[in-house]
Amino acid sequence: MLKVLMEFRKGILFVRLYGTFDDEDISTFQTKVKEVIIESGIKYVVLNVENLNSISKNGVKEIKTLKKIIKKTEGEFFLFGGEIKELSKLVNLENELNVFERVVI
Repeated sequence: MLKVLMEFRKGILFVRLYGTFDDEDISTFQTKVKEVIIESGIKYVVLNVENLNSISKNGVKEIKTLKKIIKKTEGEFFLFGGEIKELSKLVNLENELNVFERVVI
């Protein structure tokens, strides 16, 4: 089960994902994250996946799609989480996304 927490500060939307992000949770991600970003016109997003236990291939596709949506608005998308660095290498996300182990504001 996917849990989503969002906070908007200094023009940046911080999205924290908890639990599992599998195929059953795609609609949760789409309605709670993607729709909010599109409808609000948010250009800067930090996606924190540090507390995800697992993610499916379709979950990864959703993250890639979100990145493309933000790029079309000339925004920036950042992926945060220590473990995601390993995942990003496996699915070749490291070259497509700005991946950080730590974000300081």
